[in-house]
Amino acid sequence: GDWLASAGSIPLRDRLQIVPPVPDRYGFFWSKKPVTTRDFEVTFTVSASDNGPGKAKSAPFDNAFAFWLSPDSLAAQYNEQAVVSVPSKDWDEGLKKVGLTLLSNKPNFRGLAMTFSDAATQTVSALWNDGAKTRVFGDLTSTASGAQSKELKWMTAGTQVKVRVTPDGAVKGSVMTLDVYKHIVGSLWGFAEDGVTSKNMISFQADGQVAWDDGPAQGSWYLLKGNKMGVNINNQTYVIRFEGSNRAVVENWQAEPQPVLLYGGQDTGVHEEDWQVVFTLPPGTFPVGEAYMGFSAYTGSKSYIEVNMHRLETVNFDAKVAGEDDSDVLEAQGVEWLEVLENEKKYLDQASQAEAVLRLKQLLSTHVERCDKDGDKLKENLIKMEERLDTLGSDMSTHLAAVKAYSFESQQFEPEVLKGHIIGIKAIFVKSKGIHDEKVGRVQKAAKDLKTKGGTQLTESSKRKVISVQEQSKAVEDFAAAGSSQTNMLLLIVCAAVAGLGFLFLNRMRYYEKKHYI
Repeated sequence: GDWLASAGSIPLRDRLQIVPPVPDRYGFFWSKKPVTTRDFEVTFTVSASDNGPGKAKSAPFDNAFAFWLSPDSLAAQYNEQAVVSVPSKDWDEGLKKVGLTLLSNKPNFRGLAMTFSDAATQTVSALWNDGAKTRVFGDLTSTASGAQSKELKWMTAGTQVKVRVTPDGAVKGSVMTLDVYKHIVGSLWGFAEDGVTSKNMISFQADGQVAWDDGPAQGSWYLLKGNKMGVNINNQTYVIRFEGSNRAVVENWQAEPQPVLLYGGQDTGVHEEDWQVVFTLPPGTFPVGEAYMGFSAYTGSKSYIEVNMHRLETVNFDAKVAGEDDSDVLEAQGVEWLEVLENEKKYLDQASQAEAVLRLKQLLSTHVERCDKDGDKLKENLIKMEERLDTLGSDMSTHLAAVKAYSFESQQFEPEVLKGHIIGIKAIFVKSKGIHDEKVGRVQKAAKDLKTKGGTQLTESSKRKVISVQEQSKAVEDFAAAGSSQTNMLLLIVCAAVAGLGFLFLNRMRYYEKKHYI
């Protein structure tokens, strides 16, 4: 894949669990492919919790979660086998062995470290390192070491983070923490099915019910992790993701465009006040070249934290540059697509524009053909996989039966177990034989009754049916005879008409011949 997950980071069905709620666990999740543009924005949503309500934190406060943005590919340098091969089998010792002692990264890392910590207070910090200095864990949040820090309660059911890199090398990081329950209860939202215009209004009541337009209260609404909410209304269930205090997107919609909820029924745009700026780095900070992103975390040696990531999105704002390495998608066409992007400004007249459209059409056609071939190959592989799974299931059943029949205590097969399997097979055959014999008996009885009755013991109803069939047969014969007579008569008339026309034609020809001769 495009990402490397290690340690306690586990991709689950609905989220990425960066670290579990267990003390002394590490998380590691890094991209293998770089961002190849210098004008982009990374947005992600995380949910986090600590020991739990009523449980005090214990020193040392060494738990943290970090987002990294670096010109170096840590995934390419990471050697998990070396980490787990230490004699003590201790993950911390393994990280020290490979030199990843700074929250699963190198102490002399290059790039941005955006750290979310849970010490005496919850804070979000950012530190830029050029690789010349060796950093320790405390430097990531220390303003004395050059870090920019802001006190924020980031451990919520859905904290959104946004990191913006501009072409001049400036970097800006913002965080939005939205208490969905307080914001949604008692509020009125417009439902815009086309993503733009609200045609219906939804009110979310304090008792957990919802009202559609002016109708009675119905259904329910409930909170989900990751700044999401579930809504049951009009016999439909929607999963809604908040993108701020005034806009939410319906995620589980099967068509485009996706419907949205608009606070108060109007789209007022992005509320910048929802976002709190954590750090700003001046132009020239981010170097020219590729950028790799990653996440790491440590739950803590005593107290622990749990961190889950629910959404990650990277947007390229440079329309003339491919934002990521797409060789696995475009293959050999990647260079041609790049040339089309670079030559955009050259298409000034209609002739060059027509040429560009034709070239785009050819590239798209080639891409579609290759995708169709890949789809057919994928279907073929799925069919083969299904066959292999059926074979595997059959083999597993055989092996399971053999394992049940083998006694590890006596190191031999148990005759009684084998006898039980044989008896079970015999019971299946006996049952099948009984069903078979019963069906054969019914068939034989029906045949015997039919032979006994024959055609001599017809009932009145049967006789009437036979007479009716005979009468219909006679009617069909009469109709066919009448139709044959009519056909013959029409044929004679046609022949006579043709003969008459032939006679007239012959006379006319003779007339013309005599006139010409005279």
